[in-house]
Amino acid sequence: MALQRKFCPCFQTPWLLLPCGPVEEEEHDDEGERGISFSNLGEKKKQRDVCGEIYEGCCVGSSHGWLVLLDKTANLSVFNPFLGAQIQVGSLKEGLEFTDVDACTVKEDPRAFVPKAIVMFDYKKNKDGVVLIYGSRKKLAFCRYRDGRFMDLEGAHQPYHDIICYDNVVCALSDTGSVEVWDISGSFPTKMMDMEPSFPLKTASFGRSFRDLYSSHFYLVESCGELLFIVRFIGEFANGDGKPVREADLLGDEDIQPKICPYKTLLFHVYRLDRYKIKWVEMESLGDQVVFLGGNHSMSLRVGDCPGCVKDSIYFTDSYWEGVDDDYSYGGHDMGYYNLGDRSVQRFYDTHRCKMKDTPFWVVSNPW
Repeated sequence: MALQRKFCPCFQTPWLLLPCGPVEEEEHDDEGERGISFSNLGEKKKQRDVCGEIYEGCCVGSSHGWLVLLDKTANLSVFNPFLGAQIQVGSLKEGLEFTDVDACTVKEDPRAFVPKAIVMFDYKKNKDGVVLIYGSRKKLAFCRYRDGRFMDLEGAHQPYHDIICYDNVVCALSDTGSVEVWDISGSFPTKMMDMEPSFPLKTASFGRSFRDLYSSHFYLVESCGELLFIVRFIGEFANGDGKPVREADLLGDEDIQPKICPYKTLLFHVYRLDRYKIKWVEMESLGDQVVFLGGNHSMSLRVGDCPGCVKDSIYFTDSYWEGVDDDYSYGGHDMGYYNLGDRSVQRFYDTHRCKMKDTPFWVVSNPW
């Protein structure tokens, strides 16, 4: 581990980690140093720090100020841009089933192979390492820093959509709305609990009714001691008014190519886990909480600790890994906040361009 304090902003509100290229007017020399910038929602300003190390791999996760990076040869590391600290964790080829197809996927798009990764730092309780979702089957894996070897967590509910560290354990959310709870403090991770609450009827009905218009992404969030299940609905094509449209509607009688109509987040459903009835219960409001979703470790904070943010809202960045690189003219652009009170989506940052590469991430300074 190399430690060198470079840039340590004092903040509790998550900042946006942005590549300098897509948000600056000037062109950048690909052979020179590339940089990153932090955008502060409250102060509406950026602080820039040139960190060439971050581009040694693709960012596949963000936790507690640490970025999880995966390179094209399947080597995973964690990097703290505030401290200038980097830890080489290990290779996904060590301990996991890794095929030639997997190697090709990692080389072409590391985010497609590892859609979510979180960092755990708790040396006192022997809980330090990286937990991730990986592969075409979206399985769970864990690696402790001192071991450098990944191991599968043999869960029963793959594919998984999200993972969080909650109350000193790891919780994993599946595509059926079930939650597995893992203790990784021992020599081998053990499953502590397996909850299978009924999938929310409203979300299921909505998904069936508009399957040709929307895709859905699932998130798991801890908020005020409650476990939340959040469903994000993304219009596969959305017109200038923010309305979902079908691809066929973009073609005219004489058109041979569809109009460009990027995907866009249009709606969220929020549920909390009733631990006694073992069911997901719909929530109409988040109260004074603000939720931050995307490729990061999902989090909920009090609006009083987030200057510039709107209470009862979900702030989101683009994590549509399946579509982020489908078109040269857009991808990484899907950012904004959804207010549960008036059910509206607003932009909080002007990207100037539709295509953003690399994809923005929420980042908070390391609380430890």
